[in-house]
Amino acid sequence: MFYTFLPCQAGNNASADKGVAVKPSDSIALALKLQLQGDSLLEIMGYREAEAIFNKAYGIAKRHKEFKLQGKIANNLAECYSMTGRHQQAETMYHDAYALFASIRDTNAMAVMLINLGDEYAKTGRIELAAETELKAIKLKEDNHDYRRLAFYYQKLGELFIDRDNARWEQYILKALELSRTEEYTTLRATVAIYNDMGAMWRKKGDFAKAELYYDTMYRISEREGYKKGIATATSERALLLYDMGRYKEALPLATKAYEMVLDTDDDYQIVFDATLMARILIKLGQAQKAKELLKMVVKRSHTAGLPEEEMAGYKYLSQAFRAGSDWKEALLSQDRYLILKDSLDGVEVRRALDDLQTRFETEKKQDLINRLSEKNQAHEKRHRLFIGLLVASALALFFLVLIIRLRNGTIRQNKLLHAKEQDISRLEHARLSLEIEFKARELTSATVHLINKNEVLTDLKNKLESTSEAVPVINQVIREINQNINLDNDWQNFSRHFDDVHPGFFRKLKEKFPSLTPNEERLCAYLLLNLNSKEISQMLNVTPAAVDKSRNRLRKKLEISPDVNLYEFVSSV
Repeated sequence: MFYTFLPCQAGNNASADKGVAVKPSDSIALALKLQLQGDSLLEIMGYREAEAIFNKAYGIAKRHKEFKLQGKIANNLAECYSMTGRHQQAETMYHDAYALFASIRDTNAMAVMLINLGDEYAKTGRIELAAETELKAIKLKEDNHDYRRLAFYYQKLGELFIDRDNARWEQYILKALELSRTEEYTTLRATVAIYNDMGAMWRKKGDFAKAELYYDTMYRISEREGYKKGIATATSERALLLYDMGRYKEALPLATKAYEMVLDTDDDYQIVFDATLMARILIKLGQAQKAKELLKMVVKRSHTAGLPEEEMAGYKYLSQAFRAGSDWKEALLSQDRYLILKDSLDGVEVRRALDDLQTRFETEKKQDLINRLSEKNQAHEKRHRLFIGLLVASALALFFLVLIIRLRNGTIRQNKLLHAKEQDISRLEHARLSLEIEFKARELTSATVHLINKNEVLTDLKNKLESTSEAVPVINQVIREINQNINLDNDWQNFSRHFDDVHPGFFRKLKEKFPSLTPNEERLCAYLLLNLNSKEISQMLNVTPAAVDKSRNRLRKKLEISPDVNLYEFVSSV
């Protein structure tokens, strides 16, 4: 994702006819109009066509030394270069744009260039430099007390740690999610990307139900705003989720739809990603021939676009497709290309592992031969001793010495075996405890979702009954019963039991530190610890979201914390 600028509306009296003198203001108006056209093409991923338009606008802005406009268009051009695989050109253009904004001391735009530059470093594998650059962007924003669109910055920073440091990824994406709840702190693209990351986070944790909720929300937002790339990405991620769940027949139409949506764009990465996913599903459904055709396109397009990881994945699944069709020769060739690419990306780790296995095999084979020869020699010595009778004192001493050493070695081996068994038992116990904690966490999530859904349905039903024009006693009786059911203490007791299993001692510690808290405020703290938003809490407590916000403010006063302290983080530290 890239951060883009929205230019001002251009005037309608601009003239670009050759041979006609135009005023500088008319030229700038033309440049602004061209930038608007280019932005429209970016929205539908028409990067090559947008690039030609931005180049014209850039030349006009440069001639008239309009540094701010020139910097904005340079950012647009860099996005076109990046999305079409020309990363060095993109990096150079981002540096130029940063210098332009620095010359007029536009710190907000400087931060934008840093975050986009960090994204470019990440694409070329320089993760440490990317993280350093994006943290610099966040610091620049926060030092200037500029929190506009800050959710986007934390989302981009979190992306760097996917599959590298899941704890840090989760930390930054949750921060971005919290910021996105304030409209000023986010953008459409950032919000869509945050929901995408939240879905991916829960998918990796195996909670497919939560992942599906976030992907569905991402899709609805993108569809409502007409954001084509967001719709395509959400569709693709939902297909991937179904694939992970083994629901291949349901996944195929979604994967096909996502692929068709991006096929006429210049987004090489998304095209090969969706094509690869579609091919993987086809292989699972026994349609290897269709998968092969797609994957041949994937490896070719990935190679042309400079996407080595996607090319490597293409060869990997192409090998599987050939194996499914019993074409062993082509399967072997594809596997070899996959290994060559993997070696070039990961060094020689795979080959080194194979060499290590071969060396260990040869060593064990030699050791086995030595052991067998040793056994034969010992047997020969025993027979020899039987034949020659009594050995001399030195031979007896040597014999007893060998016996002692062997007994000692046997004891050592037994101790090693016992130690290994103890480690196995410890690992099993740890795994059991992890599963038990995970099960309890899922029970808590299930109980929370059940309460929210139940109260939401009952509240909706109550509102419909209250809006009925006829005053029927039976309806009033039903409304009273609904109110009693919403406020049922059994629900809270069931929830708190699951909550105590996952967060033991939380209420005791909270009461010790803040004895003045009411039971309702303790409940609010529990819901905040689960990172529920105001709407979800309102459903749990059967109050309005506005009432929840007031309760939050009262809670802050009782907890004696300032407005800039995050309630979730404070409650988590209790």
